[in-house]
Amino acid sequence: MIMTFVVGQQEQHTVVFSIDKFWGRLTITVDGQSVVDTVRLLSVNTVKTWEFEVGANERHTVRIDKHRAVLFAGFRPQPVYAYVDGVLVAQSVA
Repeated sequence: MIMTFVVGQQEQHTVVFSIDKFWGRLTITVDGQSVVDTVRLLSVNTVKTWEFEVGANERHTVRIDKHRAVLFAGFRPQPVYAYVDGVLVAQSVA
């Protein structure tokens, strides 16, 4: 699953969230530069959050939340929500 969204008005940046549920690989890039690159095989939390700043002159806080079910999470839909400065800007299902 790949989710892409743009952050900023005058200073625009492209954020790409990518997850492979089968292998557990997750990446987040901003303008092609890696912000997060990890592999998750086991998790006890039902919500995982990543938060980072984007922009040099026009700063924005980006937060991405991935939700999962308690049981058989790999076989169930996992909603993903992206927020910029606290406002929902994108959502998808992994």
